Amino acid sequence: MSSAVVKLFKDPVVAAKATEELKSKGYKAEEIGILVRDGDKAKQLGAKVTKEIGAALAKLDVPEDTAAYYEFSAAMGGILISVQTDEARIPQAREILRNAGLGATPAREEMWASSPAFPVAERMSATDPIDARMTGDFRKY
Repeated sequence: MSSAVVKLFKDPVVAAKATEELKSKGYKAEEIGILVRDGDKAKQLGAKVTKEIGAALAKLDVPEDTAAYYEFSAAMGGILISVQTDEARIPQAREILRNAGLGATPAREEMWASSPAFPVAERMSATDPIDARMTGDFRKY
């Protein structure tokens, strides 16, 4: 019996890495679906533009409310990666999709390092006086 798992991505680079990771773990190209409405993102991912996202999600037995959310997200430029495979391999596919893009934090650290306040602040109250030390008297807050 076949089951499916779907994840929404914003960044085409992260979505491409997720599909490559799935392929490296033995998932076949026909088991991996890329649903995207944006033509430029589709080209980046080597996929076709999907006009009927709802119909594609219905084939994957995605609940109606979740499908509506995914359709809206795709209209706003989101990318849906689906994996349709046998029941035993779904947990591994879900884990791969869930962990995709988690290692992308160096860009944030670089961004924070460029802020003049973060390197010099020892605590949040040094940059935001509203975040002063709480005394326990909640009538003041």
